[in-house]
Amino acid sequence: MIRIRGLVKRRGMQTVLAGVDLEVKVGEVAVVVGPSGGGKSTLLRCINALDDFDAGQIEVGDICLEPLDSKGRSAKLDLTQLRRRVGMVFQQFHLFPHLRVIDNVLSGPIRALGQRRREAEPQAIELLRRVGLADRLYAWPHELSGGQQQRVAIARALAVNPSVILFDEPTSALDPRMASEVLAVIADLAKSGQTMIVVTHHMSFAQKVADTVYVMHAGGIAESGSPEQIFGAPQQSVTQQFLREIGQSEPA
Repeated sequence: MIRIRGLVKRRGMQTVLAGVDLEVKVGEVAVVVGPSGGGKSTLLRCINALDDFDAGQIEVGDICLEPLDSKGRSAKLDLTQLRRRVGMVFQQFHLFPHLRVIDNVLSGPIRALGQRRREAEPQAIELLRRVGLADRLYAWPHELSGGQQQRVAIARALAVNPSVILFDEPTSALDPRMASEVLAVIADLAKSGQTMIVVTHHMSFAQKVADTVYVMHAGGIAESGSPEQIFGAPQQSVTQQFLREIGQSEPA
């Protein structure tokens, strides 16, 4: 489904991604953890073509993303096709403030997929029911809690029927109670077989939902494996140190 080989991303003299290799199969949940500044968010942004990159290759199904050429130009890419396959949920909710909840969710199917409202609306309502917001269809974003806004963002990402969803620390702006609401929705998606890459600082969540855990450090993959291996018997000193550090302050 997603295959990344030798991904390099530089910003000036800084190497943000230093030859990342990662593979996510259909129906798999890959969880990416690691200290701040390790390149986790940049990795997701490259997969969704929000950031360009300097070397390597990203394959999303039959879509191939290429690096910049010597003149700083990227290969021609059909962004519409990519965005139909790859949904993304950010740290901040990024809801359209001038649209009610139902219209936020309908924005993708109507604008990106060209569906008619009467065709797309039943699925949008079902998605909002799935994330526990069937009673807030016509609320404005400012009337919702942070957890509710993030659940609307998840429903909006799902509305275009993406092959994979990328979650970039989706609970970092939420208090523990609201975070648990959002994590429960993501866990339910994992059970349903949705292909996902999740960047998170919630280690207990990673242990429960991940098929594969990737530990990022200094722009590379320090270690990867099953949750049992990473959290129970980490092999690399980088992983061991990271787990010791977060063990004192892991979110509930």
